[in-house]
Amino acid sequence: MALWMVIAERGIEGVSLRTVAAAADVSMGRIQHYFGTKEALVLAGCTALIDSAYEGYLGTTDDPPRERLLHVVSQQIPRDDGQRAAVSVWYAYVARSINDDAVRQVLAEARRGAEEECARLVREASGVDGAVALQRARRLLALADGLTLRALVGDLGATEAVAMLETELDTICPTTRRGSHVAR
Repeated sequence: MALWMVIAERGIEGVSLRTVAAAADVSMGRIQHYFGTKEALVLAGCTALIDSAYEGYLGTTDDPPRERLLHVVSQQIPRDDGQRAAVSVWYAYVARSINDDAVRQVLAEARRGAEEECARLVREASGVDGAVALQRARRLLALADGLTLRALVGDLGATEAVAMLETELDTICPTTRRGSHVAR
């Protein structure tokens, strides 16, 4: 999406109907017709970013709960330059949410949805009750957020970050060698 390219290169402050139209190689009038204002365009891009991540998750529906959980928490770890740009766009939206109620609401709803899905997957993978699953999901998501930031700034490699998430998953959703689940 051209909007994300502009955000990755210039930040949300660099977004205008004109800059996005140029990046998309379409007329400014076309962008204005569909979005009207910069604010509407930015918000639509935020929603589309979340929808894209969710579509990626839907591709894991046949995987075991633990693998789906790993996908949810590790998909944000930047593994290459393209993902680094995408994650930087996410963080631009996070920064924007400080002063933009509409973006904050979209991000908060997405994070609640991710937390609920992670808690559901923790329950399914480990057999723990709802309160324990929610606490473990929150811990896992917080770790993923911290590791993502470290990988984004180059302080930690993606492989090491994902390995740390897998180690935490071994604690949160322990399994025996035969694959049966052991609740802790």
